[in-house]
Amino acid sequence: MAGVSTGTVDRVLYDRGRVAATTREKILQIVEDLNYRPNLLAQRLASDRIFHFGILIPMQTGDNAYWRFPLKGIETAEKELAGYRVTTYKFFFSLKNESTFIRASAKLLNTNPDAILLAPVFRKEANRFLHQCDKRNIPYVFIDSRIPGKNNLSYFGQDARQSGLLAAKLMNLELAPESGILIVNFVSQLDNHPHFRNRENGFRQYFVDRSPDHNIDSLAISPEAESRLPELLADRITERTRGIFITSSAHKVAKILQGQGYSNICCVGYDLTPHNLIYLKNDTIRFLICQKPVSQGYEGLMALFNHFVRRGNIIKDHYMPLEIVTKENYMFYVENNS
Repeated sequence: MAGVSTGTVDRVLYDRGRVAATTREKILQIVEDLNYRPNLLAQRLASDRIFHFGILIPMQTGDNAYWRFPLKGIETAEKELAGYRVTTYKFFFSLKNESTFIRASAKLLNTNPDAILLAPVFRKEANRFLHQCDKRNIPYVFIDSRIPGKNNLSYFGQDARQSGLLAAKLMNLELAPESGILIVNFVSQLDNHPHFRNRENGFRQYFVDRSPDHNIDSLAISPEAESRLPELLADRITERTRGIFITSSAHKVAKILQGQGYSNICCVGYDLTPHNLIYLKNDTIRFLICQKPVSQGYEGLMALFNHFVRRGNIIKDHYMPLEIVTKENYMFYVENNS
């Protein structure tokens, strides 16, 4: 239409060479008339570049099936990106052992990734890893949990503090005045798990602001101490205890409560995993707060791809909806825990 070569059009569109002023004006006018927009995806594909993304998340275990859901979302995104020269390398670590995160993250860096999708569940170890990423200018996206003040492109997960406030409000619906409440965390060092700490802080803040007459106790259980869980709970549950807030793996507490006949305690936990579902159905767990884990994995990986393809700004925080699941509505969530 302009009567010039494609090379001349290319120089005008991308401002990478000298072109006569009259020719430039003619080309730009045609661009405006046609409302032309470059196909960025086609350009990236034409470059023959292969994008290498590293993935660093906890492994699914027999007593914690939650991480199969983010992995499902990641695998769905991988299939969609298979034709776009994207390769992914997955590295897994144990939630019960910080050293496995250190080893897995070192192996990931040795692959020289273009970008990384990770769950920074261990604050200290993740900080050291992210420092290395920043030194190498490797972009990264968080899922499930986040560390404030980092250079992550984006975060896909719940607002942990708000989820704690929600859990407290739900529990308070069933509590009599001056009830006892127990908070259970399945971690050895709560300060190294900001996600669980924020859940607990939000939960406590609700009762400070709304119902300060309740007595709140807390119990941190290390992986090594889980075998003693029945006796540890027995030491903390009193005749006034009417609520237990569990920041992860609620089924471990629910199993013991059911076995010991504690039917008058309101349990609130997280995530619609198969183990938790057992105790939600029989009302040992009254409420589960869910956070679209499949979407976290899918959207996180797609965000990395879009960062390279579209080169646009990415929203920093994508907070997942806080979904309240009970025995009355679980059937609408269990088949599509997205």
